[in-house]
Amino acid sequence: MLKIACVFSFRESSWISCQKIVFNLHKAYEQIPGVKLLNFDYGLETWSGAIITLVNDLFESNPDAIVIMDHKPHPFHFLKFLLPKYAGKPKPLIIFHVFGDFTLYYSYWTKLGSLLEGFPVQFIVASERQKDLIDKLLSPPLASFVCPFPVKEEDFSFHPEERAAQRKTWGVSDKTTVFTFTGRISRQKRTHLLLKAFNELLIRENNPDCRLYIYGQADHVGDNFLDLWENENEYFRKIHRLLTDLPESTRARIHFMGNVPNSELRAVYAGADYLVNLSVHNDEDYGMSVAEAQMSGLPSVLTDWGGLSSFAHPELPEATLYLNVKIGQKSKIISLEETVDALTAALKSSQKIKRDQLIQLAKSKFSVNASTARLKWILGQKTVPFVSFEEVMETIARRELLQQPVYLTKDKKISNLYRKLYSSYVRNP
Repeated sequence: MLKIACVFSFRESSWISCQKIVFNLHKAYEQIPGVKLLNFDYGLETWSGAIITLVNDLFESNPDAIVIMDHKPHPFHFLKFLLPKYAGKPKPLIIFHVFGDFTLYYSYWTKLGSLLEGFPVQFIVASERQKDLIDKLLSPPLASFVCPFPVKEEDFSFHPEERAAQRKTWGVSDKTTVFTFTGRISRQKRTHLLLKAFNELLIRENNPDCRLYIYGQADHVGDNFLDLWENENEYFRKIHRLLTDLPESTRARIHFMGNVPNSELRAVYAGADYLVNLSVHNDEDYGMSVAEAQMSGLPSVLTDWGGLSSFAHPELPEATLYLNVKIGQKSKIISLEETVDALTAALKSSQKIKRDQLIQLAKSKFSVNASTARLKWILGQKTVPFVSFEEVMETIARRELLQQPVYLTKDKKISNLYRKLYSSYVRNP
């Protein structure tokens, strides 16, 4: 029996996608034959005394492996007390499930590096593009493994009656093509580009019968990697001005629906014809909304950026239409014309997609059962002792500590360091 200590916050994350990821990952581990799980609560509210109790309880449980399956707080805060206890003793396997915000905590990772020396360590990432980026930070022969964040089949599937009911709620006919976006309304997600492209689609195709439904709330995160900061509600005001400037005929076809409970998203995906996600977020390691949509049989128009590249299916190429992304001098660039071309292609193929086939392909990659099989395989792989992180991580951590620009040159252009790392996130760097 393999004893695994699972470390995560028993309180749900404020990030909705992370709530689902942690729960579903735990379920995937739970299904591995011959594994006993021990659960340990480690959250933002865990105070110093509780951390010591956590450390002692975990050490006394004598696990074969310790799995860090939550994205915050950073594990350094308790591993700095736990790992020294294994001096001169057999060391358990340490597994880190890497979330997109890995790149926000280089200083903590570099501090943790010396503590991890000699421990067998695995970094499990959610996509091949993220693996390429993370491997640049790990000293050989250590490498990462890929296991997509899983989706529960019972939460996301397709039922024709749900599609009919949702389209009735929207007040659209069977022939209307419905595009949808679910997630943060954000500069990082290029919501403004989506609105412009949808308007251009209506002009180019002479006012076709289509609608755009946007689910989520606006943020003011900006793009701090590239020194693009926003005041509270600044992006919302930009979207409002853009929407106001569009023709009335376009505005009538765009609907901002706000946040909805996760339980309602399945019906949204059932009712829609294409999911559109134009994200170029620095930490776009995967795309939980895309995985859930594809498990519901909904095809996608996506940027070919980061983890969003995970959702191509060679057996069904029309189910995922990709937009090229370039790293420009001051930002990531997506062509408006190419975006309109993709929406046009989606408009003309929306009624032809084989949703059942897409569901089966998605299940084979993104279901909890698929993750269970993948994690079982990863646990069986030979793991080398950790030595160190690459010097590039130390360089970034030092610049952050000194509050120096990390990814920009003196004249505010994207630096070679950014291009070196994030060339992993584009197809043709």
